[in-house]
Amino acid sequence: MRSPSDPSGVEPPGGNPQVTPEGFALALLIAASLQIMENILPRIPLFPWMRVGFSYVVILPFLLRYGPRAALALFLARNFISILYGGQPLTTFLIGSASGTLAFIGLGQPVFWAYRRGWMGILGASVLLASGFNLIQLAVVNLTLIRHSGFYFQTGPILAWSLLSGTAVALLIRFSDRELAGLFAVQAHCGSEGGSVPPNPPERVNPSAFLAGLAGLILLFLFPDFRVQAPTLALLAATAGRRGGGRLLLHAWPFFFYLGWLHLFHTSGAYVLGETITREGASNFALYSLRLANLILLGRWLSERFPWQWAGRSRSPYLRGFLLSLPLLPDLFRPSLEFGKEMIRRLASGQRAGVLEPAFESWRRKMAASAGSLKKD
Repeated sequence: MRSPSDPSGVEPPGGNPQVTPEGFALALLIAASLQIMENILPRIPLFPWMRVGFSYVVILPFLLRYGPRAALALFLARNFISILYGGQPLTTFLIGSASGTLAFIGLGQPVFWAYRRGWMGILGASVLLASGFNLIQLAVVNLTLIRHSGFYFQTGPILAWSLLSGTAVALLIRFSDRELAGLFAVQAHCGSEGGSVPPNPPERVNPSAFLAGLAGLILLFLFPDFRVQAPTLALLAATAGRRGGGRLLLHAWPFFFYLGWLHLFHTSGAYVLGETITREGASNFALYSLRLANLILLGRWLSERFPWQWAGRSRSPYLRGFLLSLPLLPDLFRPSLEFGKEMIRRLASGQRAGVLEPAFESWRRKMAASAGSLKKD
């Protein structure tokens, strides 16, 4: 069986395949569900951001079938869900989104072009994108948060992990040929305009607050100075205490760990504690820790004030599809964890084909039920 992402797969008559709002919404729900599934797996202690990337079982075929723009839209929408419903700090969103955007811009079109000409298979595309994304993410993390050349010691382990994770994603795509074929059939058989009206955004908010917070975020990046960072943290901590600000900072411990490791023990200068920690290293650690805490807390504040009414007026199938998925997002976690446990059970029992079938079929039924309720309304 040929992969459903192959150009010779399901095609609409008379032209190239087109993304529809309904198909994009279904793919987004499945991709977000696959990402949540991954949360039940243990992390590597020193490399907590090294993940298999289960959601690329949908995102990579999207790239190979519809091109880098559609895949990038799906990737960014999945990341927005992580902010809104997964409690992800904006710092993580910005780093992951920037890395993925650069990877799709730099590698998306060449991979798409080479695959459609038969010069590259799914395995090669998966490993290449995983390697590019992980290396770019390493550079972005160092540039924005760590600021130390010693951080690049991870290059070798990251390349080895990219080979393993890219291979795992390629295998899961092959194991999910039938399910992906059904997903692309939804795209092919929908009209070019979709046929459903996206629901209203969950709430209307004043965009001025969001824009002011965004300007503050830019200032935090541009002015790494104690006179800016310390008062900002005091203000954010005072306003975020009731919303679990301390919990967010605790979840970001790996970044603080690397800040301490690299700045405290690998910065030259005048020693203040034996011959290990310098005054410059301690100062850099304190400053960048303050800035990281500010970015995390301000990110949560911003995510609560995103002006969704801007997206509601768009004709883009990507934004419309995202809004179509909103009614189903509050019920995202429980079934996603159930799908993850079922996937692991099937793989452990030696089953290969259809390991992701429960996730695909369940979200297809939920989408159909949601569309039916919208038409009745």
